[in-house]
Amino acid sequence: MQMHKGVLVALLSLCMLSGCGRKNWQSSWQEARQATGSQQAELLYAEARKKLEQAADLDSILTSMDLMQRVLATDPAHREALAYLGNLHILVGTAYTIDQEEKIFHFRQAMKYCELSMYVNRQFREAVKDGKEPWVACHTLQAEDAPAMLFWVTALQYEFKEGMSLPGKIINVGWLQHGITFLDRIEHVAPEFGNGAVEFAYSICYLALPSLLGGDIDLGKSYLEKSIERGTGYLLPTWGKGKYFHQVTGDLEGARKDLRWVASQKPEDYKDLYPWRMHFITDAKLQLDSL
Repeated sequence: MQMHKGVLVALLSLCMLSGCGRKNWQSSWQEARQATGSQQAELLYAEARKKLEQAADLDSILTSMDLMQRVLATDPAHREALAYLGNLHILVGTAYTIDQEEKIFHFRQAMKYCELSMYVNRQFREAVKDGKEPWVACHTLQAEDAPAMLFWVTALQYEFKEGMSLPGKIINVGWLQHGITFLDRIEHVAPEFGNGAVEFAYSICYLALPSLLGGDIDLGKSYLEKSIERGTGYLLPTWGKGKYFHQVTGDLEGARKDLRWVASQKPEDYKDLYPWRMHFITDAKLQLDSL
């Protein structure tokens, strides 16, 4: 066992020295465009959202994504379309993709679309243009940027969980602190936003971070309870408690109880984005089988 630990430490040291596995941020502000305020874009966006509320499988989700792209062809700086394209890339990456490299592609595309949504905010765009990283410049973002900020953090968390090896997670765990910075900004400018999703994202960060970097299991649990309290009518908090918190803390019976509850629900009774509702129910059933 000691030899294995020594090998792992040596491997991690080499990775850190060489930059192997390190997640780097690349600016995309040059791709930002001016909003046109097109009425046609708004009509296309309404059509895309309507389609999205009926999307129960990969084909219908991809159709919704194509409709969002049509919105952007008319108005390339449509804040909401950009943010929801990010959201859908996350869903495709976690629910419909097996290959790790494909997952990373979708999660990073999600972060890029979310940043493009944030660049609609002129102050944020100028700050990044001047060399500031998004988590440094996020103090310029406002309430209308909350969806893009939340989805950016969610994509980061999914890449961390599903796209990184154990050495990659150790090397890149500090990125979750950037996630907390964005969540803090959401709390400041849009404290009522998210229906428990912001608190859930906080809980994931605090559960995953080591204590040396601010991780705190008790704080993570506290945020999770707040998420459930604020998320009445939403499946996300209870699904997340069953899938993540109980399994991290070793309470498998608690995990089964929450996942059983989610698996037994009818999607029409809840308010999460429809394809996510379907994913939570399906995934809860898969989790129960694996437990």
